[in-house]
Amino acid sequence: MPNLWDQQPKESSRAFAVFVVYRDLGLRRSCNAVSTQLNKNPSSVLELSKRHNWQERVRAWDAHVDEETQKEQIEAVKIMKQRQIALALKAQRAVQKGLSKLIKQLDTNSAGGRISPYTIRPDALSKLLDTGCRLERLNRDEPEHSLEFSQGSKFDNLSLEECENLRALIAKAEGIK
Repeated sequence: MPNLWDQQPKESSRAFAVFVVYRDLGLRRSCNAVSTQLNKNPSSVLELSKRHNWQERVRAWDAHVDEETQKEQIEAVKIMKQRQIALALKAQRAVQKGLSKLIKQLDTNSAGGRISPYTIRPDALSKLLDTGCRLERLNRDEPEHSLEFSQGSKFDNLSLEECENLRALIAKAEGIK
């Protein structure tokens, strides 16, 4: 059985072609618009519309188009979420590496040496971790009230022991031993 918007069994190819013009006008759809576009008598277009049930057919067409659009939108959201979760996890791994490097430098320089200016600053690590965690939670449809670091955090005020505890917590959260 054909769809209502397809050519109907008792509909000529010419009549169907006129219907397609009507169908594809979308929000500007009217018999007058079709008659103007095709240079046809308005009463003959109106007669075709009644005979071949255009109103019902375009309602079915519009519902079909809407359904397909919704499917595409849902798929696009799924793809976006997967992409953003992957990015969030990469951000979290980058923070973990940065924290590990910072902790090593703190261990190495505990005798009063200075930390390299090329090291990622602790507040930048904090922002990256916060962003990575937020993106992952958002895309997994989880609330935002768990692990949050405020942007005003000053990791440079943490002791070596506190940095090590933070590293352990991050490793635990990511399932790394």
